[in-house]
Amino acid sequence: MANFTTTTTINTGGSKGSLTATKSGSYNEVINLTQVVDNSASFVDIASGGSSKGTATLSDCKSLIIKNSGVSGAEVQLKTYLVGNGTPDTTGAASYDTFLLGAGDYIYLPNMRKFSFDNDSSGGNAYAIDDAAPSTNQYAPVDNCADGDPQLLNEALDNSETGIDVDEGEYFFVGDLIRVEDEIMEVTGISSNTLTVIRGTHGSDKATHAEDTAIRYPFFNAYENFTAATGGYDVLQTNANGLLKVTNMFGIGRNTDGSGNRQSNGVVAGSFSGHFCSLGGYQELGLSGITSSTTTGLTASTAYEFDIQVDGGTNFDNLTFTTDSSDLSFGKTIRLIQDALDTQFYTSGNLFEKKVNVGIVNGDVRFSSASNLDTSAIVLTAGSTGAAEFLGTGRIPAVAKLAHPVASYFTPLTVLNKKSGIEEPNIAGMFYDDGHGNILGTATGTINYETGALDIKGLPNAHIKISVNYGSGHSGGNKFSSDAANSIYKIAGRSTNSKLNTTIEIIGLN
Repeated sequence: MANFTTTTTINTGGSKGSLTATKSGSYNEVINLTQVVDNSASFVDIASGGSSKGTATLSDCKSLIIKNSGVSGAEVQLKTYLVGNGTPDTTGAASYDTFLLGAGDYIYLPNMRKFSFDNDSSGGNAYAIDDAAPSTNQYAPVDNCADGDPQLLNEALDNSETGIDVDEGEYFFVGDLIRVEDEIMEVTGISSNTLTVIRGTHGSDKATHAEDTAIRYPFFNAYENFTAATGGYDVLQTNANGLLKVTNMFGIGRNTDGSGNRQSNGVVAGSFSGHFCSLGGYQELGLSGITSSTTTGLTASTAYEFDIQVDGGTNFDNLTFTTDSSDLSFGKTIRLIQDALDTQFYTSGNLFEKKVNVGIVNGDVRFSSASNLDTSAIVLTAGSTGAAEFLGTGRIPAVAKLAHPVASYFTPLTVLNKKSGIEEPNIAGMFYDDGHGNILGTATGTINYETGALDIKGLPNAHIKISVNYGSGHSGGNKFSSDAANSIYKIAGRSTNSKLNTTIEIIGLN
């Protein structure tokens, strides 16, 4: 690893003082070369950008330095492509940018992403997903935004084949999960239009499939199984540990026009953000000033009952708990109610795997769902067996006087600045990518801009909504070819002095 630090300081001499920018870290040195160039009208090629390995070839750079190490002036040429503005953007003809470097001068680029655009507008904003929840189907068709090029099996499959012929292999990446009917497969290799897969993954069963069966991008939580029947979820959500994994950005940005336009594949670095349904539904009793030592007014050693509805499910009728023989405080009584709720969480029935927490919040007793889904809710009602009623006894309000149930909600995207009165982004309630493949904020993890793979950890048992841009010249990873290009594919130079040569030095770190 090469340690690298660059510091640029600009001292304006005025009231603003100086501006300092520093970037440092540990890098692999991918290229370090010098090339003497003369004064010929044609440029001397020095380094190339490309996805394949080769002499003086760069596939990526986190730091790229181009320096004139000679004694005379230099003209440096960066060869890129002209990208056409559209929905989606398209690649056009080659484009050539040149600049001058005096002796000893250099330029520093933090990456290789550069192209010329044919329009006075953004090259990273063709399509936008705006605060949308992923499809409740938990899959997207493998085609395009216009549904004009559906991808189908090119052969019938028995339940043992691992080489699958598809219409167009470039829709897929190694590591993808695909869904054919109700079977999940993992892509481990791609050769032209044949995918090598692991069959029947994530709790799904291997099955036979007819030719021309549709192929789908699934986006269930891949840390769990495919369906609730095999230990998964009925909806897309983080698991109990807050983990969520999908391999395809919910099907977004794989192919956006159905014409094989690879320019637009992927999502735009730095454009991804999201937020959680961050508060589970709850209901309070409508009390005030309650502490754990406050007396409930219930009778000792008595069985009490109430009904509770959780997350939109069927009522659990007549949940029963028995008060202590002597301690009738709210603290002790709440612990007994919690024990009864926990027992039902593990017992087959209406509250099976539906977690409810009860506690004292702001002087009131609150029953809260542990689920942060948009269906999360709690409703308390009276029991019906004839046992002692919890609601309406002692200090406990009757049903008609209970506080109104509070539904779950998503964290707001904006907050009001109390000083300025202006709406501002609620960054404290969001997760987002930093343009370097890292997810920060209320979730942490990684994002792959080419495949759209997400691997995050955030709020447990939560729904999400996302925003992201795709279908543009800046979408995806580095591209260098004439039909898909968003990065420098050639660096060349020449001396500006007809009598003297000069030396161009290039250092690339990744």
